[in-house]
Amino acid sequence: MENLYPHLGKDATKLVDLSDRERIFAIQQGSWIPYPRAKKILERMEELFEYPRIDRMPNLLIVGASNNGKSKILRHFDEMHKPDPNPEGEYSIIPVIYIEAPKKPDINDFYNRILEAIWQPYSIRAINSEKERGVMNILRNIQLKILMVDEIQHIIAGGPVKRQEFRNGLKSLGNELRISIICAGVEEAFNAFNTDPQLSNRFEPDFLPKWKMDNEYGDLLASFERRIPLKKPSNLRGPAIAQKVLWMGEGILGEIHEVLKRAAVLAIKDKSEQITLEILEKIRWTMPSKRKVAPPPT
Repeated sequence: MENLYPHLGKDATKLVDLSDRERIFAIQQGSWIPYPRAKKILERMEELFEYPRIDRMPNLLIVGASNNGKSKILRHFDEMHKPDPNPEGEYSIIPVIYIEAPKKPDINDFYNRILEAIWQPYSIRAINSEKERGVMNILRNIQLKILMVDEIQHIIAGGPVKRQEFRNGLKSLGNELRISIICAGVEEAFNAFNTDPQLSNRFEPDFLPKWKMDNEYGDLLASFERRIPLKKPSNLRGPAIAQKVLWMGEGILGEIHEVLKRAAVLAIKDKSEQITLEILEKIRWTMPSKRKVAPPPT
């Protein structure tokens, strides 16, 4: 049978003849794209997952700009290691936990988030030491291997006493349970870890740089094109469109993806069925660096 859509991958080909509404919904949902830098970080995370339990476990700090793919990597790893209900045992086996760091270095809130991630009830009146003991016990019972903490730059929001208390709690979990801790955050997180010799020694940094005009970026755009169910090829890796999308997204992965999603939705609505420079000019878009502006005068 003739392939009417050679520019599309297998999954997008299944979608391309659905209704406009269904295609738009699929585009807005998005999908994971395993680009080379993310795959290398995932390989390192997998090594930590398989690491034997020793006294001083290796840890990882993923550093990158906001919306540049850190959380996607963590959540993808979480999806790869789903809990085992363990019907023959007393506890489910949950080898990986993903949480967001509290908005400030509040160790009690940190423990609450861990317990909520594994659906464990807790007392809001429990003092820190009681909460810590409860967390240690339950994490031992579920055989945790990896604790992932996103938005870790929040630890710099509080005073020095609270920050030290939070850092001590983080180190204590790793030491007592012999688990690896994977943190992710923006550059401020890297700076915060670097100012603490104990944290900088324990957490090896890995970086997600912004995208630039090179072959890897061209491959990324080609991957997007294969996944976006439009009926006509857009040639996204062509220099003019590639440069335009990079500029609009300021080199940030999540922003680049959002530009392409909005352009694809408009291409479906106006029946052009391909992303062009004209379509990119028409979408509603404010560049990331220009979003934090003063409100208009009243």
